Formats: sequence, C-alpha cells, structure tokens
Amino acid sequence: MEGEFLTVTYSVDLERFGWRKVDFLLATERGKTTEVAGQLLKRDEVVYVGRSIGQQTIDLKVETVVKGNSEILELQEVLKAMDGVRDVVWTEVVEVIGRKSSIPFRIIDEL
Repeated sequence: MEGEFLTVTYSVDLERFGWRKVDFLLATERGKTTEVAGQLLKRDEVVYVGRSIGQQTIDLKVETVVKGNSEILELQEVLKAMDGVRDVVWTEVVEVIGRKSSIPFRIIDEL
C-alpha cells in the first residue's frame, strides 16, 4: 500500500538550526513563466518551484530556505531583476495554528 497509495516524507526542523522557510510569490510576464522557473531551480536557496493558478497576479510559488532578513531582502531584489519577472512578494508562516493529521474520512471513502 505504501508504494502505491501513500507518500511518506521526513523534513529537517530548520528553525532549530537558525534557518527560515520563506515563500516568494512571483508574477511573470511575456510568457516566461517556465523559463523563470528553470532559472530559479538553479539557485541553492530555492527548494521548490510550482506553477500556480487562481490569483491573477501570481504565476509561481517559490519555496526557499534563508538565514535572516538580509538574505530575504537580497533574494527579493535578485528575483525582481530577473528577465520575465513583473512583481515579487514574500510570505512566511510565523505560527502554525493547527494541523490535521489525516485526510477527511469522506474523501477517503470516495477513494
């Protein structure tokens, strides 16, 4: 069942080592979304890039690992200067309010 239906993942608690997880939300232009994503994945601090839909002004979600505010500011400036990037905002979870441990039963019943 694990190989076919379940995904098991582990992650390092980066905060215990002084690192932060910060997401950048990028608006791209001129059809360069995929090209920008490829360039972002070459950066060491970038751990995930996903194309998104829903919000008109957000084309890419970029998950990063940084040490402090100066690295956030520096990376934001680098992203803004990239060819094909129209706008950049960043967000960071500062407190987890709650987390559910499983998929709701009604969804499991539909599987």
